[in-house]
Amino acid sequence: VSTKDFLERPLAGSQVQLCLLEKKVLNSWSHIDPGTFRVRGSNYLRDKKKELAQNCAAYYPFGVDVYLSPQKLHHISRFVKLPDIQTSSKLPPLLVVNVQVPLYPASLFQNETDGEGMSFVLYFRLSEGYSKELSPLFIENIRRLVDDDVEKIKGFPMETSISFRERLKILGRVANLEDLPLSAAERKLMHAYNEKPVLSRPQHQFFLGDNYFEVDIDMHRFGYISRKGFETFLDRLKICMLDVGLTIQGNKPEELPEQVLCCVRLNGIDYAKYQPLMTNGA
Repeated sequence: VSTKDFLERPLAGSQVQLCLLEKKVLNSWSHIDPGTFRVRGSNYLRDKKKELAQNCAAYYPFGVDVYLSPQKLHHISRFVKLPDIQTSSKLPPLLVVNVQVPLYPASLFQNETDGEGMSFVLYFRLSEGYSKELSPLFIENIRRLVDDDVEKIKGFPMETSISFRERLKILGRVANLEDLPLSAAERKLMHAYNEKPVLSRPQHQFFLGDNYFEVDIDMHRFGYISRKGFETFLDRLKICMLDVGLTIQGNKPEELPEQVLCCVRLNGIDYAKYQPLMTNGA
């Protein structure tokens, strides 16, 4: 690959086009209602029931990029031009979610956790109405996530301290499951796991800038079974409508129902159409 094939400091969100949800244009992204995601309900600690989230989020999407890379790209906000947004809020005005996806075969022995891959980079802006729409406790929990607070967990024989960031949870689902060419076994598996939230720990990293907070989700470090499952799914990404969101797990009655941190739909992304990113000198 020649140097001219690399993108140098592109505008954040300039690689993938925005499309209206109902148009279903491939290689695009769309806004999606936070209220379509199922989260822990008000009485979850008693009845274990999920319910549709409140139809508001802390952050809303304004762009999506896809970048190929010979190795994992960490702290991708350094290499793109983010909007110069400042705010008097205690929360960062921008949220960047960098999903690092491997493109090399999964290893049973987990000795390979870096190599050729791509980054799905999702950009979000703080909602103007967040202080009125979200519960004060959820806002406080976002601040704790950003500030890397530690919480004490009661255990036997003694209390332990755990990073609050361990509560970050990925919401994901394939919205057009019935349209995908799947074997009977694959379909059964997808129905069982589609829309099941998963904690991002320990495969995550966090970076705080002047006006942004970045979350890197490292799929290179996912377990062998997860990696293998995603590997067989890679060639279907180009016809897949994928909804991605984040929440903060509610562990106490006063933290329920859970609320959505951010969410977006990716419409049939063909990663082969995208370019690498210039990272020299950063």
